[in-house]
Amino acid sequence: MLRPLLFTLALLSAFTLSAQLQLDGLWEGTITTGGIESTKGYPVQLYLKRAGKKVTGRSYVYISETEIVEMELAGRLYDDLSIYIDEVEYISHQEGEELPDFLRKYQLMWNRSINGSSINGYWQEIRQEIFDTKRQRGRIFLRQVVNNKA
Repeated sequence: MLRPLLFTLALLSAFTLSAQLQLDGLWEGTITTGGIESTKGYPVQLYLKRAGKKVTGRSYVYISETEIVEMELAGRLYDDLSIYIDEVEYISHQEGEELPDFLRKYQLMWNRSINGSSINGYWQEIRQEIFDTKRQRGRIFLRQVVNNKA
């Protein structure tokens, strides 16, 4: 009698844990500027949605309380849980708003854990000149925002 009960509890726990290990949803953290060794940065949010291997979403970089750079994202999730994402379009909220200086591409690693998932990696400016020394680069550190519904 005890074995079926324990098996059922273990099975339900596995389903509960797998719900916490999803890529879909809101991720918050920091995006650094000034090179990959820099610790200066801005608050950032990524809202990601996965359909198979395809990843889409939006990024929000908080330059100041009044200046938020919003971008549409598109990319791919690989079998090793690495993620490649490009910013594909700037989302303007006001007429005559200035475009950002550049778009970014991200090379990320999704670390799944029952203690809280994270996405960490690098970003770089999308440029035609691949080895241009002026290409801007940085790091990105994100933690998944868990919605605790009671």
